[in-house]
Amino acid sequence: MSSPCCVDPGAKQIYQAQGYEKEIAGVNSYVTGEGKSAIIIFTDVFGNSFINVRKLADTFAQSCQVTVLIPDYFNQDPMSPDDPNLWDLLPNWLKKHPPTYACSIGEKFISTIKSNYQSIQVIGFCYGAKVVIDLITHNELSSLVKAAIVAHPSFLVKEEATQIKRPILFLCAENDSLFTSDLRQEFEKELKSNGLGTFIEYPGTVHGFVVRPDNTEQVIQEKDKAVHDAIEFFKKNI
Repeated sequence: MSSPCCVDPGAKQIYQAQGYEKEIAGVNSYVTGEGKSAIIIFTDVFGNSFINVRKLADTFAQSCQVTVLIPDYFNQDPMSPDDPNLWDLLPNWLKKHPPTYACSIGEKFISTIKSNYQSIQVIGFCYGAKVVIDLITHNELSSLVKAAIVAHPSFLVKEEATQIKRPILFLCAENDSLFTSDLRQEFEKELKSNGLGTFIEYPGTVHGFVVRPDNTEQVIQEKDKAVHDAIEFFKKNI
């Protein structure tokens, strides 16, 4: 359940990250900001060292006045945005890094930090959205999550729509070969009826646009709007 959009790194970004690395729950983690509440970011295939996601983490930390954490659930083996043949490499890489393993790391991670913060919110990009959904459908761990966001999610199945237990914001690409219109309709039907889900679509965008935008003016504007919408959602639920 993948497409070339999964491994398009977007336009190269240059940025000096503000945080630091620390081992948490047995995995290397990027930590930025400080506060009594936390946001956990679950990444796409480029992992927690990808400068784009660290820039977003710093932005969330500064704007929301919280601690932001990004666990490395790829054991220091993410896909590299500099590799020229990422699409060919993806199938074997996914065999080594199945979403089920990432979900188990996510469960261990939130269980480890739960007593350190007054509230915990989560956001998942692409691959990482599966970990977010796992947490907010979990019989025991869902209670630890105040609210959740997914951006252009991957690997979701329609049955999960009825199992979600926490408020969730979907940042949707207009054209997404992974979060298809049929699948999205299933989630919207369930989550709008029970009041847990909010869905925002960003015109002219494709899968990956929030964390990996290209350099076109419209996509940059829509990415900025999505980041603003995420920040407002986080602030509302701290």
